[in-house]
Amino acid sequence: MHEEETRVAILQATVQYYLPEFEAAIKQATEEVGGGDAVLVMHQDAFAAGYDDDEYTLLGMAVKYAGLKGVTVNVIGKNHATF
Repeated sequence: MHEEETRVAILQATVQYYLPEFEAAIKQATEEVGGGDAVLVMHQDAFAAGYDDDEYTLLGMAVKYAGLKGVTVNVIGKNHATF
């Protein structure tokens, strides 16, 4: 296995293990559009609400994973308290 393949496999395994709900959302998004231009919208506090470095890393991995699956991730920052 080449280095890039190993890195992709580790990325996928990490997302599947630590972010199963995110993985399910990506799968659902791709199924809803038939594999086309899927978009997932999530709030910025879905990751790193407590400003933890590990969660920043997971956010980056999640975005990369989504891209590998052909899903665009849009992160929004406003909630009802800030409208």
